Amino acid sequence: MMQNQQEFDRRREWERQEKEDHLQVAAKMMEFMGVVLGVVCIFVLLALLFSLISWLLNDLPARFSSLSEQLQ
Repeated sequence: MMQNQQEFDRRREWERQEKEDHLQVAAKMMEFMGVVLGVVCIFVLLALLFSLISWLLNDLPARFSSLSEQLQ
């Protein structure tokens, strides 16, 4: 009877450990996906920023020329 209890306890501990291992793997995968998503967001935001700067640099000469025409 004592051996059955020990076997039951070992089996239960093994199952608990396996469940914990699965949770750790899932947590690490979620962390990795968060990092990847963060890097993608940074690249998208940088692309938007460079697009805005490019548009601004192209628009400034036209804006200043229209302002100077209005002042004359």
